[in-house]
Amino acid sequence: MPEHRGGAGQPPLRLLVATNLVTLLCRTVARYGSEIDVLTPDGAIMRVNLRRKVDDVVCGDMVSVDIGERTVLARGERRNQLARRDGFERRRTIAANIDRVWVVVAPRPEIPHLLIDRFLVGILNLPAQAGLIINKCDLIDADNGPALEAKLATYGHLRIPVLRISAHSGSGTKELSETAAGGSNILVGQSGVGKSSLIQAMLPGEDLRVGEIGQTGEGRHTTTTARWYPADHQGAWIDSPGVRDFTPEITTFDELVRGFPDLGEISDGCRFRNCTHRSEPGCAVRQAVLREMLPEGRLDAWLELLKNVNTH
Repeated sequence: MPEHRGGAGQPPLRLLVATNLVTLLCRTVARYGSEIDVLTPDGAIMRVNLRRKVDDVVCGDMVSVDIGERTVLARGERRNQLARRDGFERRRTIAANIDRVWVVVAPRPEIPHLLIDRFLVGILNLPAQAGLIINKCDLIDADNGPALEAKLATYGHLRIPVLRISAHSGSGTKELSETAAGGSNILVGQSGVGKSSLIQAMLPGEDLRVGEIGQTGEGRHTTTTARWYPADHQGAWIDSPGVRDFTPEITTFDELVRGFPDLGEISDGCRFRNCTHRSEPGCAVRQAVLREMLPEGRLDAWLELLKNVNTH
């Protein structure tokens, strides 16, 4: 039975031949309603149909495809999946089988309150590695610079890469390429921060739709569905649609703690084991903020997200 090498972190892909059935194990590149684009083991892109009983398929999924019928027969098990809640509290899965999630921000549009913190909680609960990209750094000036730097200072103590990049000039792209090598990397963030431009800079052979920021200062939604782009060394880049906000799927206290490892380390010194850091006596986290050992913004983010979590 012939074998083909799989994508990042995946086992070899096997070509299965039955009596009247040829099945390939393929990577889901993008979804368009009841159809998906898949990447075959030989590197070709093929449009195939989803069966009603195999409807839960997103970018990054491994799927078994009947080549003759061009139909998905089954979806492989996921290592993880990045999902959010929309404005109607419906679950929206963005992509699956992710190694690193890069939160992309820029001088414009302005970063919404808690957007980075919400993303970090979701990423660390996948689990996956997190990173922060400041794109369009060549546009930082005396007007937008101070506010941006103050926001970024909130995350300087975290053990995550923080890269300053300009997809336009190419500054910092080499460091990003080296840091992201050999894994599946998804870029997330608002519209207009340059996610597609970054992937275009990483993969100059691709032809991505790249939009500009509108007159309102808000980005235009040029990317409408998450899409997988193979890269060197069995790595990949995933472009994702821009969001105005991000609500992670966090329902338990333990999940929230997992999303704030900096608070978790300090909370070992709290008087109560399940301290919520609201008003309990002997709270080491609040003391750390007062002593400027922890940015106040991280505690504010914790308390805001804590409102939606059952602490009992």
